[in-house]
Amino acid sequence: MNAKVKQIECVYIPITNPYESAEWYQKNLGLELRNPVTEDQVQLRVGEQQAIFLIKTKECSTLNFIEVGGIEMSVITLEVTDIEEIYSNMKINGVRIEGINESEGCGDFFNVFDPDGNKISIWGGWK
Repeated sequence: MNAKVKQIECVYIPITNPYESAEWYQKNLGLELRNPVTEDQVQLRVGEQQAIFLIKTKECSTLNFIEVGGIEMSVITLEVTDIEEIYSNMKINGVRIEGINESEGCGDFFNVFDPDGNKISIWGGWK
């Protein structure tokens, strides 16, 4: 077979309030809207071609999961241009955030939680 996956086009994240979530993702992550916010979803642009869709759910749920060692994991890692600046801005904005960690060989990262409790890893890039 010669056909293969080309890229990740979009990721779907469950939310309860599209307007609040749109504001949070724009303010704290600097993401831009692809389309106007609706009652049931938000479409955010990530880079040139990828997207995050925030989808309203009937009940609050997250994509977080616990790995075999007991650590809560996120389903998505976002690479940022300036990890220190984003971290500082999130702290100022009162965002639920974990401290910056250095992963040997992988670079600096931290975890943040959106208004619905979805855990998102923020990564500063390879070192």
